[in-house]
Amino acid sequence: MAMSHEDMLKRARQLKKQKTITLGASPLAPPPRIELHEETSEPDLEPLTRKFKSRGKKSILANLHKAEASSFMLMDQFNLQSTQKSLDLEQKDQALALSQIETSRLTNEIAELANQIKEKDELLADLHNQLKTLEAEKKSWVLKEKDLLNSSELLKDQISSSLNMGFQLALDQVRVLYPDADLSLADISKSVVNGQLVDADD
Repeated sequence: MAMSHEDMLKRARQLKKQKTITLGASPLAPPPRIELHEETSEPDLEPLTRKFKSRGKKSILANLHKAEASSFMLMDQFNLQSTQKSLDLEQKDQALALSQIETSRLTNEIAELANQIKEKDELLADLHNQLKTLEAEKKSWVLKEKDLLNSSELLKDQISSSLNMGFQLALDQVRVLYPDADLSLADISKSVVNGQLVDADD
């Protein structure tokens, strides 16, 4: 059946429209089939529209799945980083707590040592004062000893002088009573033993 000029123009517009639609589809997908009605000889676009809608829906779903997977990956990574940071913070808190405990212990030890040093210093000062007192007492006793020695020597001299004086008085009395007696052997340092004069040390 021969086509009229008007039918040829319609066919050209349909082919042009089909080419434009085909360029927007996937290059790997086969060109959509255009069904022509016998009565009007115009293509049925409803299957083509459903097909494009289906492809668009699949593409959207695929993109949603990718986005969801990416979100899960990011969430996992965030959770991992958050857990690691929590562990790091916990370790730092534990280290800080241990450091504070150690600092407190050392502070207490330093305070205790300071008290001990203070007590030792006080004891040392007390001993130093006692030493000064003992040194002063020693000097006093040394002076007293010198005085006693001097007094002892003086006393000895006085006793010796008194003895000599008494002995001489006794000799004088013997000379008066016995003028003929020989008193040349008389000595204050001797004593009479068994009728003999002997040294007092014997």
